[in-house]
Amino acid sequence: MKLRIKVHLVALAASLSGCASPPIRVEPSAPTLIRQETTVLTLEGLHASERQRLRVFLQRASRGRLDALHLLISGSPRLGAEAVHQAKQMGISTYNIQLLSQHSSRVARIEAILYLARPPVCPSLFSPLSDEVSVEQTLGCSTRHNLAVMVNDPRDLLGNMAVTQSDGDRAAIPIAKYREFTIDKSGE
Repeated sequence: MKLRIKVHLVALAASLSGCASPPIRVEPSAPTLIRQETTVLTLEGLHASERQRLRVFLQRASRGRLDALHLLISGSPRLGAEAVHQAKQMGISTYNIQLLSQHSSRVARIEAILYLARPPVCPSLFSPLSDEVSVEQTLGCSTRHNLAVMVNDPRDLLGNMAVTQSDGDRAAIPIAKYREFTIDKSGE
């Protein structure tokens, strides 16, 4: 009986250590889909009712994520300035507000843009195996999913347009100067 248990334990240890386990087939990950939702409001005055309408519009357009809302404001400079003021009071970042062509009209057009990421659904680690030869790779899927849901602008996951590529040699110049400075000082 003891010999039989030892044989099973050795076989179990060998299969867990990778000696007898089948090769793992890595499934290609599905891409994260990015969708843009745009809603538009025309602001016609500075009355309290219009300001309240603007605040309700921004709250609904943001879907509870004011930090992820991007605003494009055009039209009357006076109404545009009030829209910017109200947006900042609600917590929308200055970086997410863009004033477009300002002209002497009596209305302001506020375009609220919200980018939504739809990451792929991660398979469960506890699902029954379809066949014993392959194991689906799910590690990292939840990390990609959580990142896509958290970022303010999911387009940054595809490539950041704000930061341009730079030359590595140029970036290393300050380090080289620092090293020369410390070598000169230590030599004295």
